[in-house]
Amino acid sequence: MQKQSVWVIWIGSILAMVLGSGWIATVGQVLFGLTFIAHVVEFFMKRPLFEQVGGSMGHHFVQTMIYGLFHWKPLEEQQAGD
Repeated sequence: MQKQSVWVIWIGSILAMVLGSGWIATVGQVLFGLTFIAHVVEFFMKRPLFEQVGGSMGHHFVQTMIYGLFHWKPLEEQQAGD
C-alpha cells in the first residue's frame, strides 16, 4: 500500500500540471519537481547500498525514482538484519 501512495503524488502532480490552471498547475509543478529532486538525491545517497545488495543499477534507479524510500528502506533493513 505504501508504494501505491507514491503513485498518487506522481499522477496527481502531473494531472494538476496538465489539466489545472493558475495556482493548481503551479502546485503540481512544485510537487512534481520536489519529488523528482528528492528521489534523485536519494538514489545517489543510497548508491553504496544498491551496490552491496547487487542487481541492476538501472533497476535500482528506476525503482528509487518511482518509489523513493519505499524501495531502498526494505533493502537497508534486510542488510542490517544479515
